[in-house]
Amino acid sequence: MAEQALLLMKGFPATGKSTLAEALARRLGWPLVDKDDIKDHTAALPDGNRLAYAILWQVVRRQLLLGLSVIADSPLSYPETYATGRQLAAEYGAHLLVVEVRLAEAEWRRRLEARPPSASSHKIAGWPAMQTLLATYNGVWNYPIDPRHHVIVDGELSVATQCDQVLARLQRPVAV
Repeated sequence: MAEQALLLMKGFPATGKSTLAEALARRLGWPLVDKDDIKDHTAALPDGNRLAYAILWQVVRRQLLLGLSVIADSPLSYPETYATGRQLAAEYGAHLLVVEVRLAEAEWRRRLEARPPSASSHKIAGWPAMQTLLATYNGVWNYPIDPRHHVIVDGELSVATQCDQVLARLQRPVAV
């Protein structure tokens, strides 16, 4: 795994994507850039979500420029976000891997309902709030991802097992 890589996390709130991203960052020793950390400071600004993504991509670009592999944690809900990640990987010759965390609906719903209300106004808690968000997405999150750059992990598996699956996939990188 000596080659530079860009891992793009993908998944809805409460699927376990950020937990997996943190575990991968610890295990690999790679920097982790989390859009929510940025959005905590931009949410109240006009166009705060777009600004959070712009900052995320700038920080990712800097890590790649330094020759580091990097993990970008965001829902990756829009095809434009995948296209940006793909373009950055190509620009820096990094291997790209989209790590999508999915959950069966019953478990996903349970986790959302169990989420404590967040001090952050932009983090989703509760099934009704998630359904409202999904309605605004209008299916846009269901875009094609090149299967050469995509691994889907089951969010109900242990984090260690999920990490092992991602690391196994990283052992066979492909060009962007």
